[in-house]
Amino acid sequence: MPTYCFDITVLAYHNLHPSLPRHYRTMYNVRGLSDMALELVNREIKTDPNNPNAWYNKGVLLFKMCRYQDARNSFAQAADIDPEFAEAWYNKGIALMTLGKYLEAIRTFDKAIAINPNDREARQQRDLAQKKIMESCISTAPSSKNQTKLIK
Repeated sequence: MPTYCFDITVLAYHNLHPSLPRHYRTMYNVRGLSDMALELVNREIKTDPNNPNAWYNKGVLLFKMCRYQDARNSFAQAADIDPEFAEAWYNKGIALMTLGKYLEAIRTFDKAIAINPNDREARQQRDLAQKKIMESCISTAPSSKNQTKLIK
């Protein structure tokens, strides 16, 4: 059984796409059946590899299973197939944030915002990514004591 190490409520669009048959969506919501749901989504992708909704659904499942890099790749595939799929761009950004790739996440959230300018969650997450970058710059900046030593 996979370990659920991240609260997926951070995903604004954490539900599986309605194009997925109802029994797949039900399995997604039952703890422990994510692997089976993932297998079914993979079959769907094999049948129709250009279905952005199937790739998106795979990303949601992988994210729930704490496989963030794989989720990022699935959301990226969905966005590549359908560049106007704002939810795929947004969730790719969330996966990147989880991986600590804040600059790439900002670029991804910007794409989601360009598609849907009223997406408040994407704006909030972009702002959070910017804040994380600033915090990392401040925490890695040399202290004034060290700067003095370098000048001498």
